[in-house]
Amino acid sequence: MKSNKLFIYLTAIILVAVTACRKDRVPQDDYQNMDSFYSDHEEEEQEYTIDTNGTCPLVCKKGTKICVNAEMFELNGGGQVTYPFQLKVIELYSIKDMILRRIPSVASGNPLETSAEIRVRAFKNGNEIFLKPGKKYFLETATLPSINSAMQSYYGYNSGNNANNWTNTISDFIPGFVDTLSSISPTSNSYVTTPATTGWFSPALLHPSSSTTSITCSVTGTNTQNLQVYVSFKGFKGVMQIQNLSGTNFPVGENVTLVVFGKKQNNQYVLDQQNFTIAANQQIIFNLQDVSENDILNTLAAL
Repeated sequence: MKSNKLFIYLTAIILVAVTACRKDRVPQDDYQNMDSFYSDHEEEEQEYTIDTNGTCPLVCKKGTKICVNAEMFELNGGGQVTYPFQLKVIELYSIKDMILRRIPSVASGNPLETSAEIRVRAFKNGNEIFLKPGKKYFLETATLPSINSAMQSYYGYNSGNNANNWTNTISDFIPGFVDTLSSISPTSNSYVTTPATTGWFSPALLHPSSSTTSITCSVTGTNTQNLQVYVSFKGFKGVMQIQNLSGTNFPVGENVTLVVFGKKQNNQYVLDQQNFTIAANQQIIFNLQDVSENDILNTLAAL
């Protein structure tokens, strides 16, 4: 009788221990959606009122200079715009800001050398308004540490499943648009530009590469598609994202920093950072460490 009771007791202890281990293991290996992390830390959209008493250019928070007036805009579907109207601006100058806004510098999957990513939109009574045909506006970037005279006008747009894409051909997202207005004039420390449409704009250049390859990553756990993986280039200003642990069109021979971060179901943040030179068919194994939210932000700021 005592033996049976002891057996039942020991069996119960083992079952409790196994169940506890299973419960402990699930949140450590299971990664959650990161949308809230991005929305908490992304660069803000600034809003300005443009009226007849305004001065030109408008100088934004990070130093971007913009000059617009009511005459160059029209209501959606036609119609004259009158003062006042609102201008909404997002300035992304650092790799960190580009990551936190989820706007990598990629044109149809190929890496871009970028300088800044700036979104300018205009609104009248809460409704978006647009440049009239044949109109452009003035935009000068903030002071930059280096200038490339070969930069071209690139425009950002959603390309399938709301994925961001960049192009130097506006007709890729506005059918039939003939662009004779876009221009970039480098100064000693900035770019003076005339974008031909509102939205995302960047003085950028397609990165030349004689050979590209894929990067494949591996990590234990479930819902690994929620891990956020970015590759920042050391030889030029640019960043690409790896989704679902695999990416393509990475230039062979470039020195890069790969950063991966995520959040477990128990709300513990994890991070790994690796520096390497891209080789053909690159394979990366993540070594995720428990970190704080600020650790991730500081790591991104150092890119």
